[in-house]
Amino acid sequence: MIDRPEGTGDYLFMLFHSEVRVKTTEEDHVCFSPSLMVWTPPDSHYYGNIDTTWDHSWFHCSGADVGAILKACDVPLRKCIEVTDTSLMEHFLLEVAAELNSWSQPDTKILRNLFESFVRALIRQAFHKSERLAPTRLLAIRSHVEQHFAEQLHLEDLAKLAGWSEPHLCTEFRRFFGIPVIQFVQQLRMSHATYLLSDQNRRIGEIADAVGYSDIYTFSKMFKRYTGISPRKYRELNSLG
Repeated sequence: MIDRPEGTGDYLFMLFHSEVRVKTTEEDHVCFSPSLMVWTPPDSHYYGNIDTTWDHSWFHCSGADVGAILKACDVPLRKCIEVTDTSLMEHFLLEVAAELNSWSQPDTKILRNLFESFVRALIRQAFHKSERLAPTRLLAIRSHVEQHFAEQLHLEDLAKLAGWSEPHLCTEFRRFFGIPVIQFVQQLRMSHATYLLSDQNRRIGEIADAVGYSDIYTFSKMFKRYTGISPRKYRELNSLG
């Protein structure tokens, strides 16, 4: 455990790549990886993991502009901030290093802008995930599924179409659309099945085949799981209505 009762007298940004315990004046809690913590100049530092090895990256900074930007961006202090893109901090530091080392007189306004951009990107990533637009390739996959849901779709083929691995496709699809891709296919099938059942001239076996089920019993089981009633009962209730 790292224990600095007097802190370091500046702002400390620390990115935890492993699970650690962090103790502040407000609370004693666990930070799950990856997460970022911002300490202010007066803070003491207490963090680590006594049960296993752990890893972290960090940088120190100071100045009135630092506190002003953190306040303007409403950055939580002495709190674990969940991050998904750990490269944000690395890219920021590389850009700062380039500005400091490439010019005899580094531009302080550029440095300030780099810091503010880093902080704003961090907050947007941590607290505004739902506002992020889905990648074009993921939108293309959803469109493909919507057009071909009645066919035999396989995760392997969809992943190849996206140029991703199967686990990555599943993770991204659920993150942006809030539902697993397989469940999305099932919902499309069942929604279309309820529409087809309104046609009294179509047999249930025919409808099952039209939405991607060659086995009427599997279709009936899935339909009941989705609607709470069997396809035949659904048709009877809707014909009475």
